[in-house]
Amino acid sequence: MYIPRSAKLLFQHDDGWSRYLDKHGDTLSDWTKLAVERMLACGTCSMGVRRYCCSSPDCTHSRFLCQTCKSKACSSCGLKGTEQWIAEQQHILPDCDWQHITFTMPHLLWPFFNNNRPLLNDLFRCATRAMLRHARKLGIEVGIFCALHTYGRQLNQHPHIHVSITRGGLDVKHDVWRDLFFKKQQVEAIWHGAVIRLLRASYARVNPGKQPNLGHIRDDKQWKRYLQAQYQRHWKVHFAKKTRGAWRSVKYLGRYLKRPPVAASQLRHYRGGSVVHQYYDHNTQQHKRQKLSQEDMLWRYVSHIPARHFKMVRYYGFLANRKRGSLLPKVYEALEMTPREKPQKPGFAVLMKAFLGTDSYQCILCKGRLRFSGAMGG
Repeated sequence: MYIPRSAKLLFQHDDGWSRYLDKHGDTLSDWTKLAVERMLACGTCSMGVRRYCCSSPDCTHSRFLCQTCKSKACSSCGLKGTEQWIAEQQHILPDCDWQHITFTMPHLLWPFFNNNRPLLNDLFRCATRAMLRHARKLGIEVGIFCALHTYGRQLNQHPHIHVSITRGGLDVKHDVWRDLFFKKQQVEAIWHGAVIRLLRASYARVNPGKQPNLGHIRDDKQWKRYLQAQYQRHWKVHFAKKTRGAWRSVKYLGRYLKRPPVAASQLRHYRGGSVVHQYYDHNTQQHKRQKLSQEDMLWRYVSHIPARHFKMVRYYGFLANRKRGSLLPKVYEALEMTPREKPQKPGFAVLMKAFLGTDSYQCILCKGRLRFSGAMGG
C-alpha cells in the first residue's frame, strides 16, 4: 500500500532536519521537535504495527499496517483530521445566514505575537468580545466559530483571525430568531482598540527593546507612543458577502486548521536545492512564485506548528460547549429546522478508498474481510 508523505523528502534529504537542529535547535520548543520526529516516523514500524488476518478459514493472507502519528506537522494525518472536523460541523451549525469576517493587523505588529504565543489566545477575545457584548445587550445570543491562522500566502508570519458569525441570533426571552448585523466601521474601531490595549498591557512579556529595529523603545512610555503610531495605520477588516449556511467557511478553514502550511504537492518531487513555492497575491490578483532554500522552507514549516493543547478553533455564543446542549435545540426550533443525525467520522478505510480506489480491509486473495488479530508497540 502506498501512502504518500511528501514532507519527509524536505526533512530527510541531505540530512536537512539534523543540520537545522544543530543550527536552530535552541529556538525550537520540545513539542515542535517531537511533532516533527513523529511525522518522520509516521507510517513506519517505529510507530507500531497492527496485523490483520483474513476472516476466511481457508485463506492465510495477512496484512500489516503501520500506525500513523496524528501529528500537527504531518500532512497525511492532517487530511484525516480535516475531513473529520468538517463532517462534525455538518450536524451542528444551523441553516441560516452567516457572515465571514477576517481580522488583520499592520505587519509591524506581527512579530510581537509570533514571538509570544500566549498572546495568540487573547486575539480570539479581541475579535469576538465586542460583538458578543453588543448582541447580549439586545437580548440576542449569536453563534460564532473562529479560527487562527499564523501564516499568509507566502508562508510568512502573519497572524490573523477568521470569524464566522450568524446574521441573527436567538432571543433568549421569547425563544424566537431575530435578525442582526454588525457595521464594519464599528467592528474595525473596536478591533483596533482591543489589540492596542492588549499590547499596552503586555509590555513586560513582549519586551520590544529586544526586537530588531526597536532598540529605541526602552520604557513603557515609548512603547505606548509606538503603539499609538500603529493605531493610526490602516487596519484591514474584511467583511465577506453573507452566505446561506456556513459550509463555505467550514471548508475554507478546514484546509488550514489540521494541516501544515506547505502543500504536499509542492514537496512531492523535492530532491534537494531549493523549493519553488506558488501562491496567490491578493494585491496584484495574480499567481506568483517564490524560490526558497531548504533551510528557509524548514523554518517556515516548523514555525507554524501550534503549541501543545492550543485550540486553533474556538466557539462562542450558542455554539460554546457550555451552552450548546441547552441553546442549540431552541435555535433549531426557532429556525424550524429538524435536528440532523450525527454523521460518522470518515476513518482510515474510507479515506484510503477515496484516494486509491481500493478497500484497505479486503483480502487481495479471496476478497474476504480482514479482521484485527494483534498489534506490536513502536
